[in-house]
Amino acid sequence: MVYLTDDEKRMLQGEAGKIPQICMQYLVEMCEIAGAERLVDLDATGDMHTPGNVFSAYYSFTLEDLEELAATGAQFKIPTFANKSPFPEEAPIHGWEHCNACYKQDKNCRQDDPAFHDMAMHEEFMRLYRKMGMLTSHSCANYLTMTYLPSIGQHCSWFESSQIPYCNAVLGARTNFDGTFATCFLGKAPYYGMHITENRYGTVLIKTERLIQTDLEWDVYGFAVGEAVACDVPVLTGTAKPTTSQLQKLNSAIHTGGSVAMYHIPGSTPEAPTIEWAFGGRKPKREVLIGERELKQAYETLNFHTTDVVDMVYLGCPHLNIVDLMRLARKLEGKKCRIPLWIMTNPWLYDAAKSMGYVKIFEDAGAYLMSGTCPAAMGAVPEGVRNLAVDSAKQAYYITGCYPDDDNRLQVCYGSTDDCIDAALTGKWHGEWR
Repeated sequence: MVYLTDDEKRMLQGEAGKIPQICMQYLVEMCEIAGAERLVDLDATGDMHTPGNVFSAYYSFTLEDLEELAATGAQFKIPTFANKSPFPEEAPIHGWEHCNACYKQDKNCRQDDPAFHDMAMHEEFMRLYRKMGMLTSHSCANYLTMTYLPSIGQHCSWFESSQIPYCNAVLGARTNFDGTFATCFLGKAPYYGMHITENRYGTVLIKTERLIQTDLEWDVYGFAVGEAVACDVPVLTGTAKPTTSQLQKLNSAIHTGGSVAMYHIPGSTPEAPTIEWAFGGRKPKREVLIGERELKQAYETLNFHTTDVVDMVYLGCPHLNIVDLMRLARKLEGKKCRIPLWIMTNPWLYDAAKSMGYVKIFEDAGAYLMSGTCPAAMGAVPEGVRNLAVDSAKQAYYITGCYPDDDNRLQVCYGSTDDCIDAALTGKWHGEWR
């Protein structure tokens, strides 16, 4: 039985209108599934995929319903950001016009037609969302565009796997994997999981034989930890202090190898000044060693290719931050790529990169900075690409799932960013675990 306030009951009964009723019905069922006894009022930010009007087959609304709601002046109850779009025609993106890859079912579409890159399919939904207060950042890493980050202890409703541990572990705010129109519009979410203090304490102590300090090490390490702990809350020891870029890699990899919503790095993350604090004064349920064998095994799992000839390089999963873009520009300046190099960020940072001259450097090198979506979200790469080089464990893991047919199996070379840049310049893969 889910406890509801009087206002929540009135919404459930339809007194506030159709869409609030649908949203409340959805949240009540989510509470029942998750074992949550009540809803929690959100006091920070939300994140949702767009168009995002369909929660499931049973909880959806039409464009006409949304138009009617927006006409009343209704607003999202919390600052709400748009996650990446699965289709380039649905988001304000840059760069895709250069790539000669058609992602629509209509094979007659023109990639050089600017109209193709408009938000045609869901422009009306997006127009109404913006009218209701949505910030159309279109990113899987909205913490890069938020100038309004949640503070420690605040309740959020985020979506996208790499963002969840970032919110919980890095920022100390609280979210489950539950960002939808319903949570963002009503400003409420089921009260379970990472919203509850008791569930945020560490349960598994992670040790390592190697000082985890490079970007690649953090990525591989995160994937290995995720595989080892599944849904537990790991406390990571034996690592260097991570940079923002390394935290991005850790968060995306740890939620890919497993389903880790929260972790602690004593002395680095806000809820873990010490190991004792991380565990809430209790002993860990178990200890796990992520040694050289486990790291090498994770690296090999993410690397599956029978040739060293690379057809394409993709960087930016999750979306690259401005420092990453600066470093890439410095590495590519004055050089020429032999094979396509796609670099992904969000539309807001694309504009920043353009103003700083990075876009021109990339284009002069034969690379393209792109925004708004990614090949993993779309489930597609250009025709003829059979061997893709990436520097992201998450990308390596997910992109191949889009090609289950052995006759059309996409191969992946996985390694460091420098390995990938070398592949873009030479067309060959030289990466290895060191």
